Amino acid sequence: MGYAEVAVNSPIAQRRTFSYSIPPALSLTIGQAVWVPFGSKTLQGVVLELTDHTAIEETRDIAGLIDPTPILSPVQVQLACWISEYYLAPLFDAVALMLPPGFQRKLVTSLRLSSEGFAPENGPFAPAEQQLLNILRKEGRVPLKVAEKTLGIKATRLALSHLLRKGLVTRSEVLEKVRVKPRFLPHLNLAVEVQVAQEAATKLTRRAPKQAAVLKLLASQPPPIPAEEVKRQTHCTPATIKALVNQGLIRIEQVQIQRDPLLHYSYAPALAHIMTAAQEAALNQVRALLKQPAKGGAKVFLLHGVTGSGKTEVYLRALAEAITLGKRGLVLVPEIALTPQTIERFAGRFPQRVAVLHSRLSLGERFDVWQQIREGAFDVVIGPRSAIFAPQPDLGLIVLDEEHEWTYKQQETPPHYHTREVALKLSGLSGAVVVLGSATPDVESCYRAQTGKYRLLQLPERITPDEESSLPKVEIVDMRQELKAGNRSIFSRSLSKAIAATLVAREQIILFLNRRGTATLVQCRDCGLALKCRRCDLPLTYHASEQKLICHQCNQKKPVPAYCPDCRSGGSSSWASALRE
Repeated sequence: MGYAEVAVNSPIAQRRTFSYSIPPALSLTIGQAVWVPFGSKTLQGVVLELTDHTAIEETRDIAGLIDPTPILSPVQVQLACWISEYYLAPLFDAVALMLPPGFQRKLVTSLRLSSEGFAPENGPFAPAEQQLLNILRKEGRVPLKVAEKTLGIKATRLALSHLLRKGLVTRSEVLEKVRVKPRFLPHLNLAVEVQVAQEAATKLTRRAPKQAAVLKLLASQPPPIPAEEVKRQTHCTPATIKALVNQGLIRIEQVQIQRDPLLHYSYAPALAHIMTAAQEAALNQVRALLKQPAKGGAKVFLLHGVTGSGKTEVYLRALAEAITLGKRGLVLVPEIALTPQTIERFAGRFPQRVAVLHSRLSLGERFDVWQQIREGAFDVVIGPRSAIFAPQPDLGLIVLDEEHEWTYKQQETPPHYHTREVALKLSGLSGAVVVLGSATPDVESCYRAQTGKYRLLQLPERITPDEESSLPKVEIVDMRQELKAGNRSIFSRSLSKAIAATLVAREQIILFLNRRGTATLVQCRDCGLALKCRRCDLPLTYHASEQKLICHQCNQKKPVPAYCPDCRSGGSSSWASALRE
């Protein structure tokens, strides 16, 4: 007898699998979705391991298959197990990151009348009880949440407890309805030869002109034709179509329609740009690693290029090389807002071979795109951090553009993960090459490049280094030196001078304050000490509404000190005046 280790869709399952025996008639593979008994319920699960033995004395049989095709690849199974272990996340939550959109189905508490519930002698009933019974008599099975919405939570629960105790109502747990399915639309096709259809149309011209028009249309165009399109062109009715079906002249076919978010967009083909020597050198290194056979360990490049240095062209050429080698790629962007402009660049170079996958698509669009990606319909998948879990087969290249951005960290809902670390693990499991691109790389990425864990590629200059496209000059001012020089303003002397010159020239100024609170830091005007959080070593932000210093990392709060903790200068009045200014 064989056994399967299954990740179960239950909040109490946490970071472990459950052992189930495999019925003799059931053929299982790793990554398959199954129904499993769990307590008194039947829940969803995913097979993560198959074994010939188990330490469990008594096991229950797997109830059945959800899908005959494995829903996760072996690489995805390994990645999910790593995410669960590395980020201390529930195992099924990690698995769910890679499941098809709409796959998860929760248990819903539903109510229905028992046989005794129809007997009038069981009354009298309180108003809420009678109202609940009336709802159940009318609707049959009713979800508990629907009843609570109608009667109110408190009234429903009180009435339900009484009715359950009397045995008039039964409560059960059922899986919610399937949220999304493939979309099918009726199409019309000839059921006879074209010549026979044309002859029939001639005979029907006088007594049934609409039927004749339908036959002529189907005979003149490649079948099948959407039923709605036939109705629009011939102005026929459903009765007309039904009559032709009954005569055996046409048939109705259900054809699956792909809900493609890029269907109504067209992108002009784009030619490759002439590359600079630095771009060519960077591409050659990526190309060489793409051609190497997959081995254990991640293969990572840090592409450090200033703004306008042509990092995207390196991505495009590297993807073209991967596709030539029979592989596919993932391109990740830090936010959904950047996706359209990225799609335009990549779709122009790889027409009809680019897919987009992100949370703002409808559930149906995400479902169809996910299925097409799994089937290998696209060479390039573009999206934000969640696209790292797209089921892209033959993965050869992963690009993280603007790799330093904080949006690559999943912080809202568990499991919490960093997309860059997931990409590195995926590279080690699949053999794909990772390119991390940024003009201002993350300090951790810089350190890894310096220590040899990443291979460093540099694009130090813009593609067209003229005066108009040159990088703006940036001046960093030490405000402690400004204080020592007697400047007690919040603006440095050079900034004040630049503002004045701009106003004289009748030009405009933007002062960008990327902060929360009244002041981003509180600083001693004598010694220059900035008050910091003891836990996080970050400057404390002053909030005038609360008159407190707050750490935006750990939320530690403390009052403003009366004296500088370093030089003991100031006094409460002078310290407070510094804040007011």
